[in-house]
Amino acid sequence: MTVLTTFDRSAAAPHQSGFAILHGTFAPDGCVVSLGGFETQIFDGPARVFSTSGDALEAIAKGRIRECDILIIRHDGRDANPLASEGLAEVTAALDNYGLERVTVITDGRIGATAGGAVIGNVAPSAAAGGPIAYVNDDDMIHIDIAGRRIDILADIDIRRGAKRKKAAFAPGERYAAMFSAAE
Repeated sequence: MTVLTTFDRSAAAPHQSGFAILHGTFAPDGCVVSLGGFETQIFDGPARVFSTSGDALEAIAKGRIRECDILIIRHDGRDANPLASEGLAEVTAALDNYGLERVTVITDGRIGATAGGAVIGNVAPSAAAGGPIAYVNDDDMIHIDIAGRRIDILADIDIRRGAKRKKAAFAPGERYAAMFSAAE
């Protein structure tokens, strides 16, 4: 798929307002998109993955976020309150302050009215529930089709999910302990 021009945070299309639900390989149970922040209906972008809003803010301040990136903020249990949308509002404000007008923010947390621009939230299932957002890596391509109500990840999440399960099932410490208990 080709990367199309994305949206402009400062000039949302006037015919779009309100919210919509997107489904796809990225959010099988759906997610909420704030339509006012999107000018372009179909686009792709590379993921930049963070576990907290604070980590995302630090990356923005250090210049690690580029135009057309898709910031993924997944709440994997390290963030104190995944339901609070204040951190998301800080991230979108920082993007505006640094002149990053064509960056999308996606989170499995709640989105509030104070988060402006291109924001997609309430991704379900969440990272904590083992949804696809838990297995997204930096530079994975995310495809968003607002008009078609789709959001997809262009990577094989099932392979990553299986690899993590296999790795967890064969932890080295457990194998070592099993060798000694079998020898006794």
